Amino acid sequence: MPPRQRLVWFCPEFTPYHDALFQAIASDGRFDLRVIVMMGPTTTHPFALHNTRPYQWQIAAGETNLDWRLLRSVLHEETDAWFMIASYYTPTLLAALLALTLAKRPFLYWTDTPLPQAIQWQERLPGKRPWWLRLLRRILLRGIFRHAHRSLATGDSGVRAIRQLGCPEEKSIVFPYWIALGEKPARLQQTTLSPLRVIVGVGQLIYRKGWDIALRAFARAQRQHPDLVFCLVGEGEERAQLQQQVAELGVHDCVHFLGWKTPEALPAVLQQADLLLHTARWEPYGVVILEAMAAGLAVLGSEASAAAVDRVKEGYSGFIHPVGDEQQLSQQIVTLAKDARLLRHLQEGAWHTACQWPVERGVQQLAELILPQPPTA
Repeated sequence: MPPRQRLVWFCPEFTPYHDALFQAIASDGRFDLRVIVMMGPTTTHPFALHNTRPYQWQIAAGETNLDWRLLRSVLHEETDAWFMIASYYTPTLLAALLALTLAKRPFLYWTDTPLPQAIQWQERLPGKRPWWLRLLRRILLRGIFRHAHRSLATGDSGVRAIRQLGCPEEKSIVFPYWIALGEKPARLQQTTLSPLRVIVGVGQLIYRKGWDIALRAFARAQRQHPDLVFCLVGEGEERAQLQQQVAELGVHDCVHFLGWKTPEALPAVLQQADLLLHTARWEPYGVVILEAMAAGLAVLGSEASAAAVDRVKEGYSGFIHPVGDEQQLSQQIVTLAKDARLLRHLQEGAWHTACQWPVERGVQQLAELILPQPPTA
């Protein structure tokens, strides 16, 4: 059996979908994985790291600090390693990119969908960068793209964006987030059709996620179908404002704020729902869409949600709506509330789509990028 390839992964933050991929890499047998996390658990990402994981991991010395000791040890100890650098938003990540480039060490670069310039002009979203910062960013990214073995983006829109920023077409690859699949959802094993009743939204309660849009669309639909219930999972700065909006819309009896749920608790919430709303004004990916599809939920997503655009096929696994179009979103909800057969069709389509993207597919893609391939006959 050939020796395992050492792979050192610089990860900005630790999340369940990172862990699913890391565990699959560790159990694959072809890699010896070491994970370096830039940011420990926070209020928005309170995921616990513990010693029982089947791969090496450590946390760098702070998100805003440059961890020289860590970088020196990595470069001296990992002489035959490949490296994965996910983004460049901390001093340690930037220094790692520079050090690997100067030392001509092999690395892959992985990024979310970069924020489009048009989005930057929108009210209450990130402001337009000054010209000098845009120039500096472009120079930096062109250097990364030139020296990286390959540059990976989390979806088709991400690949298009990095190509516009200077990444050669032959070096840009789709490498999405990955989740571990479970058994086929119970609702899809039932022969009887169930009507739409429980709608769920999952994410931080912030302006970018567009929950005010979701609530207005739900209120329109609920007036025609009073049995509908909307459960909102997450916490954030807009919770009080959204609760006030619920009262003003007159739907306080059928909108439930469930708060933040641990990764272990979220699947049970999804299993109790029929439909996922993802109404983001901007979402660089949107992993909950993958989780919902794996749970057999139909998805109504905005055209600014990268995962929705990538995975939701109109009329097969869900529907897409223009950002902020609460009328069209409401009509999509009403259509599914009237047609249990169509709802089941979309749920089945979502599950079959999820099955095409198991986490093992991500491991195999990494192997094809990094490991020597046997000669073809």
